[in-house]
Amino acid sequence: MKYLWFSLGLFLLIACNRTNPDSLKKPEPGFSEYQSDSIFEAFEAVAYEHPELYVNNPDSFLNNLPKSPESPYQKQMYAYGLIFMGYELLQHGDNFESIKYYERAYDYVKSNKVEVDNINTELIKPIANLYIRINDTQKSIALLKTALKQTSVDHEIVGLSNNLANAYLYNSELDSAKNVLHQALIKPSNSLSKALLYNTLASAYGAQQHKKESIYYNNLAISNFEKNNLIGDTLLWYISAIALKGDLMQDNTYHDRAIELVKRKFPNDQNRLKAKLTLNKGNILFKKEAHNTALETYDQTLRYFSSQKKAYILDYTFTQALLGKANIFGQQRQIDSALYYYEWAIENDFRTQQLIVSPKDQLRNNILNKETIENLISLVLSNQNISRQTAVVQQLLWCIELSKARLLINEINRSEDWIGASEETKKGIQTIRGLYHQIDTSTDQNDKRKLSKRIQQVMIEFQLSEKYFETIRFEPQKADFLKQLNKPNSDFYTYFIHNDSSISIIHKSRQNLQFKRTNTAEPLARLLVFKDKYFGSSPNNYNRNPQEYNLEAQYLTEELLPNITDAQRNIFVSLDGQLYGFPFDALYNNDFLVKTHNFAYLNSFLLFNFLTAKPQTKSDIALMYRSVYPKPLPDLQFVQQEVQNIAKRYVVNKISPRKQTDTIIREQFARSNVIHIAAHTILDTTTAPIIYLDQPISTNQLRFYEMNTPLVFLSACNTGHGRPLPSEGTESIQRVFLSKNVPSVVSTFWFANDETMLNITTSFYKHLFENEDPISALAEAKRTYLKSVGSVQQNPWYWANINYTGIGNKVGLKKRSNLPYFIIGSLALLALAIQYPVRLWFYKTFENKDKKTCNKT
Repeated sequence: MKYLWFSLGLFLLIACNRTNPDSLKKPEPGFSEYQSDSIFEAFEAVAYEHPELYVNNPDSFLNNLPKSPESPYQKQMYAYGLIFMGYELLQHGDNFESIKYYERAYDYVKSNKVEVDNINTELIKPIANLYIRINDTQKSIALLKTALKQTSVDHEIVGLSNNLANAYLYNSELDSAKNVLHQALIKPSNSLSKALLYNTLASAYGAQQHKKESIYYNNLAISNFEKNNLIGDTLLWYISAIALKGDLMQDNTYHDRAIELVKRKFPNDQNRLKAKLTLNKGNILFKKEAHNTALETYDQTLRYFSSQKKAYILDYTFTQALLGKANIFGQQRQIDSALYYYEWAIENDFRTQQLIVSPKDQLRNNILNKETIENLISLVLSNQNISRQTAVVQQLLWCIELSKARLLINEINRSEDWIGASEETKKGIQTIRGLYHQIDTSTDQNDKRKLSKRIQQVMIEFQLSEKYFETIRFEPQKADFLKQLNKPNSDFYTYFIHNDSSISIIHKSRQNLQFKRTNTAEPLARLLVFKDKYFGSSPNNYNRNPQEYNLEAQYLTEELLPNITDAQRNIFVSLDGQLYGFPFDALYNNDFLVKTHNFAYLNSFLLFNFLTAKPQTKSDIALMYRSVYPKPLPDLQFVQQEVQNIAKRYVVNKISPRKQTDTIIREQFARSNVIHIAAHTILDTTTAPIIYLDQPISTNQLRFYEMNTPLVFLSACNTGHGRPLPSEGTESIQRVFLSKNVPSVVSTFWFANDETMLNITTSFYKHLFENEDPISALAEAKRTYLKSVGSVQQNPWYWANINYTGIGNKVGLKKRSNLPYFIIGSLALLALAIQYPVRLWFYKTFENKDKKTCNKT
C-alpha cells in the first residue's frame, strides 16, 4: 500500500507541467498522515534520483507539491529534497539555481529546527563553495569561519579548513590560505583529505608565483590520490589535481587526460567542471597562438552550458570563454565578431556580478572588468572608420556604462527587495540597523568592537535568510538604455579613465553620438592640479588672478566637453575615477558654464533604468537641523536662518535636535517627504561617514533605513566627498542615499560657506516650487546668486561645491498657506476700523450723561 501512495505522490509531483507559484498557499486536499509521509518521501526520492525531471524548471517542480510538510518527519524529507535539488542543480552547472535551493534549504532547516545528519557537510560547505564560484568570497569566508568555531571534530575541521583556504585563495589572501592549510595538515586525517589539502596548498603557492613549491605539493596530492580507490567526489578532486598540473606546466596533455576522465566517469553531469577544464585548455592554446584550435575549444566550453538554453549564463567560466573568443577575433582583425563577443561577455559579466552582495568582492570584479573595457576601446580605436560609426559608438557607450556602478545597482535592487521582504528579513534589517545605531552613539571603543563582531555574525544569518537569489531580477536591455538618452532638452557625456590616465569620452549632442580619446594624460593631470588649486581649503587662488582661472578652465572645457557650445540646456555627466567631485559647471566657455547649462551627475547612465522616479506629488519638507555643537566643532551660524527661510514659505516638519529621536528620524525617512539636512558631517579615513544631528548617524546605519523620499538636500560640508571606489564613485553620504533608491540628491563637494549656502538653498526651493525640476532649480539658484553678488563672491569656490546627482525626477512642494496671516491681518484692520466709531459713541454717550447730571445739579 505504501508503494501505491509513493506512486501517487510521485504522480502529484510531476504530472502537472504548468508553473503554479501559489500552490502551497491554496487550500490543501485532505491527506492522511500516511499519505502525506509518502508524498514527501516521493519528493525526496525524485529530487535525489531523477534530476532530469526538474533541472530545467526547478521552481515549477517544487511548486506542484500538493501540500505543506507538517510533521517532523515530513519536514525532514522536505529539507533533504531541497538539499538534493541544490546538489543536482550544481552538478548540472546551474550555480544560480543551486545557490537558491541550498539557501532555501538552510533557511528551512534553521527556521523549522529540522535535524540533518551533518549541517557542515550537507549545507555549509556547498553553500560556501558556491559563493566562491560566483566570487562572493567575503560571504564564504564569514560563513566558514563561523562554522569552524562551532565544531571540534577533526575531520570536519580539515574539510572546512580546505574550503576556507579556497575562499582566501580566491580573495587573494594567499598567506591566510597557506596558514589555514598548514594548520589543517597537523590534524589527524586520512590520505584523501591530506591529498585535497596538498592540492589547495599547491594552488596557493602557484598564485604567489612560487612554482617549485606549487609543483611539489601538486605531485604530493596526485600521489596520495593514486593510492586510493577513487569514486564520486574523491575522483573529482583527483581530476582537479591533474588539471592544476596542466596549468602549472602549461601542458595540455594533462588537461586532455582530465577531460577524458571526467567525460568517461561522469557522462551525464559535471558539465561545469568539463567547461572549466576546456576553458583552461583554450587559454593555453591562446597563449601559444594556436588561435583556430583555441576557438574550437572555447566553443566546446560554451556548449557545456547549452542545456540551460539561455543567452546569459550566470557563471564566470561562460564569461571567460566569450572573452577568449573576443580576444582571438580581435587579433585576427575580425572586428565585427570581436565586438559582438566583447559586448556579450560584458553583458553576461554584469548579470553574473549582480549575484555578489559583498562590497569588497564587487569592487575587485570592477577592477577586472576595467581591463576588458581597455581592450574593447583599443580594438575600436585600431580602425578610425569603425570608431566613427554610430552603431559601434552606441555599443561602446553601452559597454562602458555596464562596467560602472555595479555595486551601487546591486545595493539599489536589494534595498527595493527589502521593502516587500519577509518578516524574518525585516527583523534582521532592524537588528542590524539597531546595532549600527549603538555603535554610532557609543563612546566606548571596547563596546564598539563587541558590537562590530555581533554585526558580523548577524549579517551572515541575514544574508542567508534574505533570499536574495529568490528575488534577483537584472535584465537591462540595450534598446531601453539608449531610449533613456533621448530625454528632451538634454545631452550626455560619459567618461572612462584609462590605466595610462588618458580619457575616453563619448558624448551625445542633439541626437549625434561622438567618441574621442585624449592623446595624453595631460588633461587629467591639469584637471587635478586645477581642482586642488581652486577648490581646496581657501578661495584665495582665484581672487589673486581670475583671468588665469578662466584660461585654464577654458582649456579643460575644450578637452572634456567637446561641442559644448551646441549642447542643450541639461547636461547629464557619467563620471569615472578622479572626475568625481569636480564641478563641471564651474568650467569656462566665455563665461561660467552654469550660466548656460544645468549639470546633473551620475555614476552610470544605467541608473536611469534602476533608480525609481517617485510619483510626482506636492511634498512636505522634513527639516532636520542642528546649529550648536560641542568643541572643537564650530557652531553653524546660518542654520537657524536657513530653517526659517524655508519654513515661512513651504509646508515643513521642523525636527529640532530635541525631537531627533531614533524613531522620529526613521519615520521621516520612510515618508515621501523631501528631506533637508542642515548639520555637520564627519569624514574619517577609517570609519564610515557620519551626519552629526542630535546623535551621529553613520552611512552604515543609513543603509538599513527605509526611504521613500524623492529628494534629499544635504546642506552640510563634504557630503559628496569620500574614499574612492573603483568604477563606483566615492564612499560618500550622497552615494548612500542613491543606494536607497533616492532619485535626486543635492550635496557638497568641499567646505560649505554658510552665507552662500543660505542664499543658494533659499533660492533653490523658490525655483523648485516654480518648475518642479531639481536640476534646473539648483542651476537657477546659482545663476540668481551670481547676479546678486559682487566679483569676490562670484569666485566658484563659494558656489560650485553644491551639486546635483540624480535622474531628473519631478519634485513638487506645498506652499505654506497665507490664510492664517490673512485672517489675523483682517481682524487687526477690522479692529482698527471700528475703533474710532466705538470711541466716538462712548465719548458722546458719556458726554450727554455728564450734561444731564450737570443740568440736574
